[in-house]
Amino acid sequence: MSVRFGSGARKAIDAAMVEAERHGLDLPNSLHLLLGMLRAPHGAAAQALAMLGMPVDLLLRAVESRLSGAGAAAMAESEDAAEGILRTAGEEAERRGGGVVTEGDILRAMGHSPESGAGRVLLEAGISGDRLDQIPFERNTDVPVVAAPRPALRVRTGVGYDSHQFGPGDGMVLGGVLIPSPQKLLGHSDGDAVAHAVTDAILGGAGVGDVGEMFSDADAANKGRDSIEMLHLAVERVRLAGWTPVQVDVTVIAESPRIGPYRAAMRERLAHALHVSVADVMVKGKSNEGMGWIGRGEGLAAIAIATLNAFEAERS
Repeated sequence: MSVRFGSGARKAIDAAMVEAERHGLDLPNSLHLLLGMLRAPHGAAAQALAMLGMPVDLLLRAVESRLSGAGAAAMAESEDAAEGILRTAGEEAERRGGGVVTEGDILRAMGHSPESGAGRVLLEAGISGDRLDQIPFERNTDVPVVAAPRPALRVRTGVGYDSHQFGPGDGMVLGGVLIPSPQKLLGHSDGDAVAHAVTDAILGGAGVGDVGEMFSDADAANKGRDSIEMLHLAVERVRLAGWTPVQVDVTVIAESPRIGPYRAAMRERLAHALHVSVADVMVKGKSNEGMGWIGRGEGLAAIAIATLNAFEAERS
């Protein structure tokens, strides 16, 4: 590699070595490299992520969690991932013609390495390589050009939809509440169409995926999974991306069961998962007036609309 590392990149690598030693390793992996950059509050990585509306303290906690006992899998990542990121950053510097690897090059290389621990953390926070590519850096320096990005939206809205067929069973789960019934909702998880619609609404509003991507039905771990637990995890992803749900409105379309007797319990379960008050969650039931597959009693559908605020607005 006929390039040299700029001062910011060298500091990032030195900081990664310190983080690796702190975790009892001889060489850093990609998460140590990202952690080292994030701990420099005035560094290029922190500035660039802030420009994308990403609260750096939340990202720091996400990386530290991966490197803790709960993130044992991340610790198993070899140093090859970090070496691969630095190699990609060097190739970018050569392509640019400057010959100096900057901290910005390393950050972009992480964004384009979703198989690495650092790349996965960034992607789960809604920070893709394409988004990082949109941030211009001064040539051969570690300084982002501040004037380029557009102002971040302060409020967003997401829409979610889910439907499930009925099948023989001993009750169905809706909004985290078990409703007595001779039928159940067929699905890979517990079939909770209400929770799935809400999950899709908040993920879509934050721009960080959808329920099928986050909880694939090809993954055996999601078989029979509690959909309220899935909603909890989706809220964590949304908050990591700098957004927080503030209000949800759900409509269940079904001939049966009737939603009214279970509305209060559903609102409580959903509000707890979303970290909002019960007053900020509404669940309504509508008949399809005997029309279509819903009218024939073959299943039901749920539509959710979620409003999200940016974290900075919530904390100010």
